[in-house]
Amino acid sequence: MSRKLLISWCLLLFFSLISPMVLAQKEPFSVTDYFLFHNQSQNFSAHPWLSGGTVSLSSQNQFLLKELCTTTLSGVYTIKANSVALTVSHFGYSKYGIFTLSSGYARVFAKRVSFGLQAHYLLHHAESYPKKSSFTFDLSLYGQISQKVGIGVSAYNPTNLKYGVTGNEKIPMLYMLMLDYKINEKVLLALVASKQLPGVFDISGTICFKDKFYGFLMDFSLKRVGTRFSFWWKSVEFDVGGSFDYRVGFSPMVSIVYLFK
Repeated sequence: MSRKLLISWCLLLFFSLISPMVLAQKEPFSVTDYFLFHNQSQNFSAHPWLSGGTVSLSSQNQFLLKELCTTTLSGVYTIKANSVALTVSHFGYSKYGIFTLSSGYARVFAKRVSFGLQAHYLLHHAESYPKKSSFTFDLSLYGQISQKVGIGVSAYNPTNLKYGVTGNEKIPMLYMLMLDYKINEKVLLALVASKQLPGVFDISGTICFKDKFYGFLMDFSLKRVGTRFSFWWKSVEFDVGGSFDYRVGFSPMVSIVYLFK
């Protein structure tokens, strides 16, 4: 990691710790909203429960290797229990990578359960090799059992589509079950079980804390441990954190989110 990047992360963490004394005038959203927003990759159908919309930019550096960077730009807009989303991301670097374009729609029914559908276009590129285009989708469901308990399920590539549409290699399938419980207005606990085919089973527990102007998420699984610190300035959220894979190493991330009503 370069010295400039390390200094930048240290400054961002410092400001996140002092932010309660100097930043926003009002609380942006609840602890449940905070948890659901930062778990959108696990269950897209949770979006309609969040009012307004967001535009976010994030970057993750896997295992501190410059060739394994993921940059993501996404936007979500919610109105009258309907959400539409558009996400653009790129993993890799100039000589090799995967460009992904995703678009989705989700809706709440009967003020109890929401359904979501996302379509994904994947473009693999590698130097000296032809580009390969692929298509897949994911389905998700999220229900509010009570004011404190929510449960969600999701399936990525449930029809077992292949890379290159007519290729021989199958796009991995991923199934997830998520359960969250709000202890009080500041603390939420969650449990997520996932199974990738082909791949391994994983289960993780999450502790989510949110005060007026700052918050953090910590999760522990069979494969890794991760954390995210957040603070708010007016309608802008800043995040810094990362995850540590028990076998491979550390993957830092930073993001900025603009929230609008």
